[in-house]
Amino acid sequence: MKVLFIRFSSIGDIVLTFPVVTALKEKYPKSHISYLSKNTFIHLLSANKDIDLSHAYNGSLSTARKWIKDQKFDLIIDLHKNIRSISVSAMNAKKIVRFKKLNFRKKLFTSFKIDVLPDIHIVDRYFETLKYLGLNESITRSPFSVPTDDQVEVKNIFDAIPNKFYCIALGAKFNTKKIPYSVLVKVIDQINVPIALLGDSNDAEIGSKLQDAFKNKTIVNCAGNYNILQSASILQQSAKLITGDTGLMHIASFFELDIISIWGNTTPKFGMSPYRKISNPNDVIIEKHQLNCRPCSKIGYDQCPKGHFKCMAHEPTEIIKAIG
Repeated sequence: MKVLFIRFSSIGDIVLTFPVVTALKEKYPKSHISYLSKNTFIHLLSANKDIDLSHAYNGSLSTARKWIKDQKFDLIIDLHKNIRSISVSAMNAKKIVRFKKLNFRKKLFTSFKIDVLPDIHIVDRYFETLKYLGLNESITRSPFSVPTDDQVEVKNIFDAIPNKFYCIALGAKFNTKKIPYSVLVKVIDQINVPIALLGDSNDAEIGSKLQDAFKNKTIVNCAGNYNILQSASILQQSAKLITGDTGLMHIASFFELDIISIWGNTTPKFGMSPYRKISNPNDVIIEKHQLNCRPCSKIGYDQCPKGHFKCMAHEPTEIIKAIG
C-alpha cells in the first residue's frame, strides 16, 4: 500500500501527525509512506523513521499535483485540508481521507466566546479520522526520534555537565504566543539550576539579553545556534521545559520530561495541549481563564489586537510554583 500524508506546516502541527504515521506503519509494516510538506519542514520529517519518502512542496500546485499523480498512491491522508492540499490531491489516489477541521467552532470561540469545541486532543481526532484502518492508538515506539547526525551532547553546551538542567523555549511563530521578556526575567531569577535557552535566529537577541542579565547563573543561549532537531536533542536531555504554545512544546510531549506551558492568546481547548497518552502529573498548564478577550485567535498575532497583552501578564509566583 502506497500512502501519502499531507501537512504543509508548521512545526507543532506536523509533529502532531507523527503518532498516526507510526501507528499506520505498525499496522501495515509493508506499506510505503510518503509525506508532502513545505521545504522548510522536510528536515523535521526525518525525526519520524516511519516516513519512507519526504517530498518538498515548493509553492507550485501543478508540480506537486503531477508528482502525486506519478506516484500512483493507494491512499492519500490529507491532515491539512486547505485549498492547496485539496487542489494537489483531488482525484489523485484510489482513496482520499481528509481531516475535518473545526474552523467554524474556533471562530465562534475567538470572535464571540461561544465554546462548542469537543474535549478531545487533535491527535485523537486524527485517529478518529482513520478509524476504518484499525490503527492502534497505543503505539509501541516513539514517533519522534532525533537522527544521529542531529544529536547534541550536553558536554558541548555547558562548561561542566550539570546533574539536571531546564530548557526555556523563547520563540514562537507569533509574538502573542511568546513569553514576554519581563516575565522571563522574574522567572529565571528564581530558578537555581542551569538553563538552556532554545529558539531560532529571531530569538538570539533576547537570549543574549537574558544571559547578560544573569551572569551569576549558568545560562546558555542556544537560540540561533542549533536547528530544530538539534534543539530537540538538547531538550530531550533536560528535566523540564518552560514554554509558550510552541512547536518545541509539542516535541517535548514525546519525551519524558515535565512541561510547564504558558498560554497567551491561544487556548489548550483548541485540542493542542501537550500530547500525552499517559498523563504526566508534573505537567502544568498556565492560562488566564477569566480574561474576556481571550482567546482572540487560533494561531496568534504579531502584537496584541487590544494593545495590552494581558493574556501573557502572568504572575511569576504562579509559574515558579508550577516549576517546583
